[in-house]
Amino acid sequence: MLQQWLEHLPIHGVVETAPLLRGVANDVYQLTAMSGTYVLKHFRFDHPYGLDRNQEVSVQQQLAEVGLAPQVLHHDPVQGLLLQPYITSPDLLHAKLSMTAKLQILADVSAHIHRMQIDVTIWSLRNRLQRYCDTLARFDADRAKQFERRLQKQRKLIDSFGSHPVFCHNDLAFHHVFVAAQPLVIDWEYSGLGERYFDLASSIQVNQLSESQMRAFLHAYEGAAGFTVNTTVLADWLALVALTSQLWYELHHHLQKQL
Repeated sequence: MLQQWLEHLPIHGVVETAPLLRGVANDVYQLTAMSGTYVLKHFRFDHPYGLDRNQEVSVQQQLAEVGLAPQVLHHDPVQGLLLQPYITSPDLLHAKLSMTAKLQILADVSAHIHRMQIDVTIWSLRNRLQRYCDTLARFDADRAKQFERRLQKQRKLIDSFGSHPVFCHNDLAFHHVFVAAQPLVIDWEYSGLGERYFDLASSIQVNQLSESQMRAFLHAYEGAAGFTVNTTVLADWLALVALTSQLWYELHHHLQKQL
């Protein structure tokens, strides 16, 4: 299948291909050609996760224009392919920096993203969670009902999502941020206008920050964003993000078995 995809890409003389990631949502390959090195993403299982790939590509194109994301060199919506340049600089996870420096960069990037004016729809957390539950029910109806009952207790918080919308990445892991003179951010599939606190809580959760690291990250974010974080409000969002993550991984487990 990879060889078939290569025939339709706007690059020639590919001399080497290597898998970078094989997951439920995407397969990712590194392509080495005479003209340079590239990353090819193959989109998978869009509907169970409620992903809009055309919107993802549009967002990345807009962000590439201001130097925050890699360029979109080719997009094939029929085959689900996205070609972009390979980033040679290290990501935050592997960069030889102190944790303090990494947290400062993560905070700076978060604040920068939240200030961006991007043409994109408001992210519906309620619809996304319902889609997860509905898909999970196809594999385990009882487990899906358990999650629905737990989410019902978070109804007010879910309903408040996006009441003061800012542009969010919603999955800002260390390995999604590349260290350069101007940092580059990848994997925008969960991005959209949404809730600042959900985005911050997601960063804390996905990077598994300790209590002291979380405080350092939030302090740096407040300085970069000019926004005072209400820790009581954040604690509520952290609980909801943890529940969302549990639901996502439960669905991921079942979809993985379908590969």
